[in-house]
Amino acid sequence: MIDVSQLEGWLPARVSWEERQPLIDWLYVGEHRSSAVSFDQTLERCLELPFNLLFRHQTSIDVLRQAAETRPGIRPAGFIFHSARAAASMLTKMLAALPANLVVSEARPIDSVLRARHFEPSVTDAQRVEWLRWLVSNLAQPGPHHEQQLFIKFDSWSIFELDIIRLAFPGVPWIFVYSDPLEELVSQIQHRDAHMIPGVIEPELFGLDNSTILEIPPEDYCARVLGAVFAAALQRLPDGGLLVNSSQLPAALAAISGFFDLSWTDIELEVMTPGAARWNLLTESDRNSTASCRDAGRLTEAARAWAYPAYDALEQARLAQPFRTLAACDLSCSRAIITTT
Repeated sequence: MIDVSQLEGWLPARVSWEERQPLIDWLYVGEHRSSAVSFDQTLERCLELPFNLLFRHQTSIDVLRQAAETRPGIRPAGFIFHSARAAASMLTKMLAALPANLVVSEARPIDSVLRARHFEPSVTDAQRVEWLRWLVSNLAQPGPHHEQQLFIKFDSWSIFELDIIRLAFPGVPWIFVYSDPLEELVSQIQHRDAHMIPGVIEPELFGLDNSTILEIPPEDYCARVLGAVFAAALQRLPDGGLLVNSSQLPAALAAISGFFDLSWTDIELEVMTPGAARWNLLTESDRNSTASCRDAGRLTEAARAWAYPAYDALEQARLAQPFRTLAACDLSCSRAIITTT
């Protein structure tokens, strides 16, 4: 059994399975740890270290527990769920701009724990809750900047596992970031995320049949998955989440920080907020991609059939939120506009 003190400077990088038991592959990061927007980018940088080419640790899941108990990490300040990858990525970049913020973005080990039943059907919800706590604690180790707030951006499909995440971390505020369905579908058709590829994520999660998913045209498959993600967010909204349309960003950052119960100064908000030109360039790129997409007509039909009904319901729910003034807020917004019932 490895001494957990030997894992100082190491991160759990991968969860694998052997003889129906999870194993943790650790990667040495040392002082190279940073608030990278992409967890994969962090791993890629660290894999270039000569040390990691020669040495590695692989341990049982129990070592993950011991490490979490020995050196508990930063408690999460907020969770980000999304269907709009461009807007969500920009939001995580804004959060990561502050040295005090540690951002873990779409970490594959978290996905592996949430999907543990896919690898071993006997895994219980209680086990997944424990494993998720231990894993996040180890991922949330402060780096050279002595970070104080942890934010986790989950993969789009993870909204379906919100119940498990909330059991692991009760009381942590969460938001759901989404965009116009047609813009999202054009982006996905050009470069699909894993959940938009038939069979990569269990289709039953999206209300689809594993035996027929390959017969569904790509536009319809993506639209049906997107609609299911929208519906899942809407269904879980009574849990206390905040809906954020991408059109509200970046102006809504101050209000979002209030929802996360944080008090950033005007200077910190200015550091985190991209210039209007940068954000407009992002949104203009989305619009141009939609306008130039050769399959926009077919995508529009699929979006109307499968995604827009749930999107419209999300919009109605967002406008009915007690903090609906978030839609018009700018960097001068105060936390006073955030009131919950």
